[in-house]
Amino acid sequence: MRHPRDENPKQAALRTAFAAPPPRRKTMFLAGLPPLPPARCGAWGLLAVQLRYIRPRVWLAGACGALGCLALGALPGWGADKAWALSALAPFVLLIAVAEFGRAGPCGMDELEAVCRYDARQRTLARGLLVGAAQLPALAAAVAVTGRLWGALPAALYLLAPYLLAAWLCLHLLETRRGPEDLYACAAACGAVAAARLLLELADLPLYAPRAVAVWGLAALAGAALAIRAGRRLLAAAPAPTERSFA
Repeated sequence: MRHPRDENPKQAALRTAFAAPPPRRKTMFLAGLPPLPPARCGAWGLLAVQLRYIRPRVWLAGACGALGCLALGALPGWGADKAWALSALAPFVLLIAVAEFGRAGPCGMDELEAVCRYDARQRTLARGLLVGAAQLPALAAAVAVTGRLWGALPAALYLLAPYLLAAWLCLHLLETRRGPEDLYACAAACGAVAAARLLLELADLPLYAPRAVAVWGLAALAGAALAIRAGRRLLAAAPAPTERSFA
């Protein structure tokens, strides 16, 4: 690398002559511009746009998961000794959501999404709402199938506790890690939660006793609170809209 003192005087003069001057009165200029018209589509329009953005495989996976849970519940010999497996598999449903949230980077769409009338917080909320709605059929079917064995409330707690804890870990990883390896880190987190659930089952503990329902409830509440906190931090870390952005 050449030192600035070794530069030719003519080249230095040309560089000085053609260098862009620093901006002056930028704030006054931006304040004098006419305001942008409001977004025409509104909140429902944003959901419609994000609905077209989400791949069909997400909805297909939710439907297949629901049908698979119902098919398992119809099998002869289906009982509590096998139903706990749905609780261990629930965290892996989150990988579909993580794959949808991380599409912008690998597909080279970060700059395109940055010049949008809606900022990253609005897009993330809309996308999360739709992806969560796609996962509801599978979770509802799993609760319906296992609810006949344990009751509706205990079954919901057994399924949601590992799901919400895995959601907290995935949101935390999405906030702290940036890049194509996000999906692998979240997959490892979901696998760790599923492995912990499997170890609890193999430990021969009274997991389904009436007193244990309160522990499952506390775990579900802790997972929900931590997931909400991590989600708020993820939204706060999202880039703000540009000063003059156009849809």
